[in-house]
Amino acid sequence: MNGEKESVVEEGVNIKEKGAEKKKRGRKRIKEKVTIRDQKKFFIDYSSDQENHELIVKLIEEANQKEFGREIVFKDIVDVGISKVGAKELEKLKESCLTFQEKLERACHEFNEKHGTKLVPAEFAVKQLKLI
Repeated sequence: MNGEKESVVEEGVNIKEKGAEKKKRGRKRIKEKVTIRDQKKFFIDYSSDQENHELIVKLIEEANQKEFGREIVFKDIVDVGISKVGAKELEKLKESCLTFQEKLERACHEFNEKHGTKLVPAEFAVKQLKLI
């Protein structure tokens, strides 16, 4: 009897192990990093930005107040907006993405190149404020 119980237990373990090898459910995770050039889908999360969410909804509702033609969707608005972005807007965008520390480091780097000095950002800030 003991031999039979052990074989049943062993078979039960084997069945569980085989069950673990089943195909996983859900979305496949990409193991390699996808470059921006290879990316075809983009996601915009406005859950924390209620003001812009309301602006988008308002624009879509206004754009769809028409009698003929297909429904205008968010992608159509983005396509029009992308065509309007130029060098000036890109510069504003780059500037708005910098933190105070990064702006200080950039100004220090430009000052060092122009004057041939090797100041660190803290020394540069003191010099610019003329504290010493």
